Amino acid sequence: MAQKNLTTSYLALLSVANHDGVTAQIYERLSAYQTQNPLLLTAIQGVGTARSGEDIAFKRYSGKDFASDDLKREDELEDNYMSVIRNLLNALLYLPKDEPLRRDAELAVQLFKDFNFSTKDGFEAEARKTLNMVQEWTGHPEKYNLEALGIRPWVMKANEQASKVIQIVGIRIDNESAKVKGELADARKATDAAIRKAYDIINAMNVLQPSAELSALINVLLSIEERAKQYYISSASGANVRPNGSGGSNGNNEGGETPTPDPGTGGGETPTPDPGGDTPVNPDPGTGGGGNNPEGDDEN
Repeated sequence: MAQKNLTTSYLALLSVANHDGVTAQIYERLSAYQTQNPLLLTAIQGVGTARSGEDIAFKRYSGKDFASDDLKREDELEDNYMSVIRNLLNALLYLPKDEPLRRDAELAVQLFKDFNFSTKDGFEAEARKTLNMVQEWTGHPEKYNLEALGIRPWVMKANEQASKVIQIVGIRIDNESAKVKGELADARKATDAAIRKAYDIINAMNVLQPSAELSALINVLLSIEERAKQYYISSASGANVRPNGSGGSNGNNEGGETPTPDPGTGGGETPTPDPGGDTPVNPDPGTGGGGNNPEGDDEN
């Protein structure tokens, strides 16, 4: 069986926002790994230091306030439409478990968790997540029956609003000064180098001191790479997403895309309608818990 090795070459291909989010996911996984290996501990600490430097540079790079009235207005409409979709799907989760429509709703609402969707994301981050979710819903009619679920009109409206938000953000980004591009580029390189060092140690440990825990870590890190390539590098549509870590509605970023659904989390879903729409739905894809239970797990 071929040895699975971790690589970092794909990181250089990510846009500004995607790189920030994907490397944040990588560091989160590395820092949660329990090890006594001093070389790996030092390397993980180095990743954390580099990530902090990139975060500072990223915030300076994207710190211009794009929160103009027109952008806020379009974003608010997008928030409303996505909240309606989530609440309609959540309501269907109260159907009996043997109802086919309930299972359809479970599959559709799962995307809110997969994409870590929140209306508290930055303008562009949220809009690109919306576009990717719409692409998934509409691109797989055999899996998502939008008419039966009663969400097709709202999905189309959300798609339209997200496109408007992207357009407005793009205009403002085009007019921005690139005064900190060099600083951010250097910070990205430092993060990549730190992750590469940690990966080299993990690859060596997997040969010399293999364990189930180490294999699990490698699998999750490979999943992050796979999802990043799928959504941020090879996407022909350009409708990409962004992860946790970049914060509120004025935290917009050039380069557009934002990081991927986290492959390591998943589970049940509490379908209590959320008028504000800010609490992500909570089936956890990483644990394989596809079903949703109205009396089930806590929300994120």
